[in-house]
Amino acid sequence: MEGNVTMLVVVGSLVGGVCSFGLAVAAWRNRSLSGAVPFGWLIAAAGGWCFLKAAWLLTTDQQVAATLFLLIRLTSGAMVGLWVVFALTYTGRREWLTPVRVGVLLVLPSGYALLALTNPLHGLVVADVTLVTRNGLSLFVGRTGTVYAIQTVISFSLIGSGYVLFGEFLLRSRNLYRKQTFMVLTAGVFTAGAHALFVLGATPHPGINPAPLTFALNGLLIGVALFRYDFLTVAPLAGDLLVDELPDPVLVVDTEATVIDYNAAAATILGDDPAGRSLAADDPKLLTNIERGDVFAATETSRYYDPQTSEITDQHGAVRGQLVVLRDVTGQRRRQDRLEALQAATQQFIEADQRETVARLTVQFATTILDQNAAGVFLYNERGHLEPTVVSDAVEAQVDDDLLYVDPAETPDRHLWRTYETGERRVASFNEETVGPLETALMLPLGDHGVVAIGSEGETYAPEDEQYAEILARTTQVALEQVTRERELRESRASIERRNEQIEFFNGVLRHSLRNAMLVVGGRADHLREYVPPDQQRHVDSIERWCEKLTSMSETIRDINETVAASEGKRLETVDLSAAIQRVVETVGGDYPRATVTLDVGKKQVLANGLADEVLTSIVENAVEHNAGDPHVEITTQNAGDWVQVHVADDGFGISDELKATVFERSLTPNQTAGGFGLYFVTVMMDLYGGNVWFEDNHPDGTIAVLEFQRARDDDSAADDAAVSPGKSPTADASVETQGKSPDDW
Repeated sequence: MEGNVTMLVVVGSLVGGVCSFGLAVAAWRNRSLSGAVPFGWLIAAAGGWCFLKAAWLLTTDQQVAATLFLLIRLTSGAMVGLWVVFALTYTGRREWLTPVRVGVLLVLPSGYALLALTNPLHGLVVADVTLVTRNGLSLFVGRTGTVYAIQTVISFSLIGSGYVLFGEFLLRSRNLYRKQTFMVLTAGVFTAGAHALFVLGATPHPGINPAPLTFALNGLLIGVALFRYDFLTVAPLAGDLLVDELPDPVLVVDTEATVIDYNAAAATILGDDPAGRSLAADDPKLLTNIERGDVFAATETSRYYDPQTSEITDQHGAVRGQLVVLRDVTGQRRRQDRLEALQAATQQFIEADQRETVARLTVQFATTILDQNAAGVFLYNERGHLEPTVVSDAVEAQVDDDLLYVDPAETPDRHLWRTYETGERRVASFNEETVGPLETALMLPLGDHGVVAIGSEGETYAPEDEQYAEILARTTQVALEQVTRERELRESRASIERRNEQIEFFNGVLRHSLRNAMLVVGGRADHLREYVPPDQQRHVDSIERWCEKLTSMSETIRDINETVAASEGKRLETVDLSAAIQRVVETVGGDYPRATVTLDVGKKQVLANGLADEVLTSIVENAVEHNAGDPHVEITTQNAGDWVQVHVADDGFGISDELKATVFERSLTPNQTAGGFGLYFVTVMMDLYGGNVWFEDNHPDGTIAVLEFQRARDDDSAADDAAVSPGKSPTADASVETQGKSPDDW
């Protein structure tokens, strides 16, 4: 009886070892999959442990038993560490497995065995074996001490932590993973429970550990998890995703593009029983369309499919395959083709410049895209009739001519005229009229322009056909309105050109007369100078300055008119912005001696014209004049992508937010802006330059005016270079103490 018990445990241990190594081989073959490697190492260690326990029961040599005892302790410790590693990997906590932590998990549970191997050096542990007879069984028993008890507590704590990880994962995982996790967890519970009985001394003999017997059951349970709820392949993960009744083809492929599962609709395009077939070998074109997500036509069914793919991942987030749904988009593709054709036709509609061209495009679209060979466009003419401007060949051959021309005075009840008059769509039946095989016609109004009619040999029109016919009618109406507007625009443009010529003539006469008048006034003032007392000479000076200013303003007005009338290509030229700014500073420095103007500008080339100096002068004078004390103005430039910004900052009163929004409007008086042309002139010119202008606050006091010009193409300065430092150039810093303008200057 005693020998039977021993042999039962030995055989069970050997069976458990064989099962464990078999599972380790299966895991190794699937080592590329997440979780397979740590599981393989764990089950391989368990198999070795089973074989060592069998040898332990069979040996009669004490020295061999002592060696086996230490090997069993090392292997069992490694199993504890590998169990925790597998639990962390399977439950998706791989980031916890740093090299240091893995080393601790593998070494800590084997601490007793390592100390026992080195016990002759330190004598810290008790590690030997004795032959013990109990219940008629004589077997070797390992002697242990306090360190072994501590080691046992640590090992069971680690084992328990693994069960906690699996239990938590069992509660939060999907139904399929719950079955897998439950199987693995159950197998581990049997082994841990059996080992706990051995540790507590509840076995027939202290040398018999029933835990190896459980590995035969483990092999059965984990085998079910592997092959029934196989977590090493993609097949079980897709079982709850396939719906055979779906009209759209659905299939599941693994990472090698092999068909794992499919529904009935998929067999119509893949052939009978495609399971196990590789798409890469059988249908590479289909695989390419799936990978690209391109809509494709299936020759077997003459239908269009749009592949929609979803990745199938395991519990670690690793991709294990794809769920492919081939959505039947035949109807959508047909609509898309029609829309694309209509879009292409729309471009032709836009380019059409004659009513007859628009009508021809409409009939062409109706006959080729709407699958109706009978169509016609009937436009309203100057006599108040509807005439067939363009009709298809079928209409011309099958419909009598007297039906195509509509005179409302003679036939006010004709369907075409009723459609035009009411502006409502109608479907007309040809029961009593001679129109060949045509039975009905869909008639749609074109506003005030006429009617488009589309004939059919059937009694009804599909809703989709009616929808596209309405789109075609609206497009035709818009094109006809555009032709009318363009004709009116051409007539208006000719009238505007004549008026511009007239305005230019009178402006030229006005400027010529103004210049002559200023010459006369200036000459008379110069003549009177010798008769004016010295203390009154300032009045003569003011007259001469204003003569010069008005003469200059006359030339500037001419330049403005030419700029406004010119095209963009003729209006813009490359201007040296830095040179223009320095000229403006010299001018302002002479007119406003008390103003301090500081420059920090680099060499900049912008798109403008000769009026740029006037624009900059208006801004700088505005900054100088809106200041109660001695004004200080700082001018800087900077690049902003394809733009060059000029910042004119002053320390004056500042501008309110309300005035910032209206300061450039024409309605403002010169007192609110500046002398000369004012800020409205600035915004007009910056708009003509394709630039912009605005005001910002200058902290703590004052305002910053920002002028934004287009950079010239030949301006290769990526950043401000050769900046002019304040005080280094006489044109860059004008600072003279004197009084401002007197009333006589006006």
